[in-house]
Amino acid sequence: MGVGIILASHGEFASGIKQTGDMIMGTQDKVEVCLLMPEDSPEQFKSRLEAVVAAFEKDDELLFLVDLWGGTPFNQANQLVKEHAGKMEVVSGLNVPMLLQAYSERFIPERSVTDIANIIISDGKDGIRTSAYQPVKVIESKIKRGGEIMTDKKMNQLGIQHVRLDERLIHGQVATLWLGNLGATRVMIIDNNVVNDPIAKASLKTAVPGGIKLSILKTDTASTRLKQGVYEGQKVMIIAKEIQTIFDLIDAGVPIERFNLGNASLKEGTIQIKKSVFLTEAAISKLLDLEKQGVLVTAQMVPMEEEKSFSQFYGK
Repeated sequence: MGVGIILASHGEFASGIKQTGDMIMGTQDKVEVCLLMPEDSPEQFKSRLEAVVAAFEKDDELLFLVDLWGGTPFNQANQLVKEHAGKMEVVSGLNVPMLLQAYSERFIPERSVTDIANIIISDGKDGIRTSAYQPVKVIESKIKRGGEIMTDKKMNQLGIQHVRLDERLIHGQVATLWLGNLGATRVMIIDNNVVNDPIAKASLKTAVPGGIKLSILKTDTASTRLKQGVYEGQKVMIIAKEIQTIFDLIDAGVPIERFNLGNASLKEGTIQIKKSVFLTEAAISKLLDLEKQGVLVTAQMVPMEEEKSFSQFYGK
């Protein structure tokens, strides 16, 4: 039993937004698409929608995310919702933030389809913003490890909330999910090349959500400022484009007690660790050594994924 999602739209919109969601959060289970094409009658679309519904398990609750209030996809989905009160919900105005939040809420076992429908309406609205006004929804969360709330005292004392390897830097997963869940007040990009790239810097300034500060620093500058306690009292999410940057920070004495492998694409000489993470054998060896020293290395694409140490997933 779970919550299934049906994306329904006029034309190919539902297929496109599903592809976007898959790119940001990975391919999701129990997500189907139903399209209304120009040549379709309402009756034909209804038959197709009923066939999609029948493909889910009998005990699944279903959430219809449709493009337009009052359109044929909404009207046909709404008829099914009325026939299955309490087990189906329909939400119109589908956009990417709404879809990502719907995916995320399904990770919480106690969430019913009605709960999810009510929650994602707010996220869909908050996702509509201009570059001049970018409200950020801060969600405080406590990630648990081994059944206990994790504490990374040395990191936290210096204001470091999270460290992530992500060659895409600030993108959908980071801006929409990680920053809010961490309650971050600052994003720190640490990369010796980005510092000297005005185009990349301008893009990052646009990408960071409003209300969150941005620092773009060289590795040695970042390590010095962090060790000096410049960011004490803040909640800093550090993002490194290269795994070597994180190794260099640790070697320089920055007390990184845990970090996350988010995205590292396939390059010559690398092997696949997880779907979105490719590393060299030298980097893998270093990670295993760090783990023996007590550093927790995880590989979560999004914060709702199960947290496992490197040795738990490497080679599995």
